[in-house]
Amino acid sequence: MEQAYLSRHLIALIQGKFDSVNLEYVKSHMDGASGIRYVEIQMDDDGRAEEISDKEKRGFQRQLYQYCIEFLGPHASHCVFDVSTHEKIYDIGLLYCDAFAKEQGIDGKTYLNRFLEYLIANMHQPVIMLVGKKVQDISNIARSYGNACMLRSFQGFRAKKPIYYYEEEVQVTSGGIVLCKSSLDRLLKAVEQNNHVEIRSAIEQFYGEMISREMTGETMNLNINYLLFQLIHLASEQDDGVNQEEILRLISESSFEKGVMRGSKAHLTRFACEYGDYLSQLRKNVSRGVLGEIEREIRENYAKNITLKSLSEKYYVNSAYLGQLFRKKNGQSFKDYLNNYRMERAADLLLHTDKKIVEIAEEVGYHDLDYFVNRFILVKGCTPAKFRREA
Repeated sequence: MEQAYLSRHLIALIQGKFDSVNLEYVKSHMDGASGIRYVEIQMDDDGRAEEISDKEKRGFQRQLYQYCIEFLGPHASHCVFDVSTHEKIYDIGLLYCDAFAKEQGIDGKTYLNRFLEYLIANMHQPVIMLVGKKVQDISNIARSYGNACMLRSFQGFRAKKPIYYYEEEVQVTSGGIVLCKSSLDRLLKAVEQNNHVEIRSAIEQFYGEMISREMTGETMNLNINYLLFQLIHLASEQDDGVNQEEILRLISESSFEKGVMRGSKAHLTRFACEYGDYLSQLRKNVSRGVLGEIEREIRENYAKNITLKSLSEKYYVNSAYLGQLFRKKNGQSFKDYLNNYRMERAADLLLHTDKKIVEIAEEVGYHDLDYFVNRFILVKGCTPAKFRREA
């Protein structure tokens, strides 16, 4: 109870919505509250977001939190479960202090690398850390949290790695920011109008200008960052009720394919075209009737290998936008809806037929019996055999 109460005060500080009561409670219950960074820790779905259900993600999140607590030991109070409470982000928050590394006679990067290695070794899955900028007092931790949120949005435009530091990913050169504003504004207008020909031309101009100015990687990143912030703004003008950063990340990841380097001209072109499609459909709300078709497809073809991406292509709707609308209408992701529908059909077959469990698994779309049994336990709370026996 005490840890939960402390976490509530910490989240108030992290999100920048606090008063003197929150601040004094945290300072009196935490050690080494200076030289602090906010670190977001989460599982890396590695492009498998559609394959992993929300329930499974929540389970991974709880495991990850327990391993964080184990590693931190006496500093476990600096770890907060589920900071992004109202978003579909399964995160662990860490208020890292310089004192942690000093106690072990190492520097901060070594400490966080060891922490990351410990989590990966125990979870047996990839883990990502997003490290915000250092602040001197815990009352300013919201700034560092904002840095981590920015890094989360930009992951798709950075080389893939397990740990991102704000200072390394977003830098201002000694000569200040060199912004190709005219090229970027032309590109933004083309994306807003969903003009793919103009998008390609504007990106050619943008990259040509960066090359002619002999920009460094850091300055190029700043230009990309400006573009992404403006795109988030364009989407939020149309619909402020969705997590725009998540949509940006989803579209960025779907635009990335093997053979295309993250952040390259080809990647940016695909991303900009797909984002233009997304904005266009968001503006027109073109998929009202399509949602009914998608639900019909699930009812008729649930046993087949259907995915949101394949259905979005069939009905000419941007997959990120379709996934957003599907979740808004049904309160769950497409993948969870499909899995739950399959489990209901499996339950009917268990009750009303004498078919073997392996046959039922095949009939509802699962070719791996163990996976089917595990999914059934997650949804129904018991094995298929026990469900049939008790019913």
